[in-house]
Amino acid sequence: MLFLQKSPLRNSFIRLLGVCLLLVLGAAAGWAQSGGELIDRTIAVVGSEVILESEVYQNAQSIALQQGLNPVREPEKFEELKKSVLAEMVNQKVLLAKAREDTIMVEAREVDRELENRLALMIQNAGSEEKIEELYGYPIHRIRREFRSVVEEGLLVEKIKQARLRDVKVTRGEVEQYFKDNPGGFPQMKDALELAHILREVGSGSAETRARARADSMYSAIKDGASFDSLAGTLSDDATAARKQGKIGWTEKGDLLSEYESAAEALTVGEISRPVRTRAGFHIIRLEDRAENRILTSHILVKPVIREEDEQSVQDTLAVIREEILAGMPFEEAAKTYSQDLESAGRGGYLGWFALEEMPDFLRAPVDTLETGEISQPFSTQYGWHLVQLKSRHAARDVSLDQDWELISQRALNAKREAEYRRWLEGLKERYYIEVKG
Repeated sequence: MLFLQKSPLRNSFIRLLGVCLLLVLGAAAGWAQSGGELIDRTIAVVGSEVILESEVYQNAQSIALQQGLNPVREPEKFEELKKSVLAEMVNQKVLLAKAREDTIMVEAREVDRELENRLALMIQNAGSEEKIEELYGYPIHRIRREFRSVVEEGLLVEKIKQARLRDVKVTRGEVEQYFKDNPGGFPQMKDALELAHILREVGSGSAETRARARADSMYSAIKDGASFDSLAGTLSDDATAARKQGKIGWTEKGDLLSEYESAAEALTVGEISRPVRTRAGFHIIRLEDRAENRILTSHILVKPVIREEDEQSVQDTLAVIREEILAGMPFEEAAKTYSQDLESAGRGGYLGWFALEEMPDFLRAPVDTLETGEISQPFSTQYGWHLVQLKSRHAARDVSLDQDWELISQRALNAKREAEYRRWLEGLKERYYIEVKG
């Protein structure tokens, strides 16, 4: 069922330029590879929290898959991996206990947003929701429900770590000493480009208008006597539910997108909603039944579909913006005025430095031939259409304090924060009951 789609530029275009997205499938990989259920037992206790052997196994299996480690062929390495995974899980439980003790809170919408983005990334990597459901052996709404607590705990841990470490700073002397103490810690700088960009998304207007009109038309047809089941089976953009005449099945609170749930909860049994907008598109919802904290719904989904003319319109808009810049408008001002990448727009479109050899071809080609200060022609990526300015470039060279102060100072700061984190964590571990069973 198509309840989730990629969040529209939640993260900067910077991710396309070589920053790795870390996706931990967690239990899914373990379930998919283990060939059966584990005989479970408690392997560690931290305060009132328990860690199950199956959880350790599943997380270790996931990491092994990412590292190319075969647990069957390399059992000793896998056992070592499980030990390190258990140790890290104990650390996380200690931090979680501290977060709860300090009444650190995360808002429900923050959890929803992070959960939806993680699931969207999983679906993107797997290829479809159906493949995710096959991998887990559960429908997407159950996967969503079981992931929610994991995401919430992760956000709590991250918040308390940030609160503890945000005031850690480094002096100039500490940065210089760090560079001196780590002569081999900085590999040679590669050929690199310093970039800024302006992004315009495609279809946020016209595709949305067409989708809403289509959904309104279907809603009117149903009100005039058309069969909901027939329309759901033939016209819905949710392929999984369409095969069942739009039926989603029983779901609990938190399983589905909040806008969908709120609209469904407001219906009486048998009632059909007006089109409801979520990240996935427009839903026409029918409430089939309700029981305690559960609802049974069917829906018709209409997704905004981008057409060729939408692409051309955005490309033309960027061409006009480019002409404004060439006529004298500063690139930074244009980025702040026109860019829809809000994360970089506030910095005048600035993206930073990127190693040339690590950039994918579809990004390297438009910028590699630019001269310093020059602006690319409009080009497209999965996020939309871009203008990129080459701010500067450097050839391969050794790292130096004069030229790479920001890089070195950030590394020094990270090292200092890591040392402080370890000291703090060891102190916390003395305060909480911890038992690791053999």
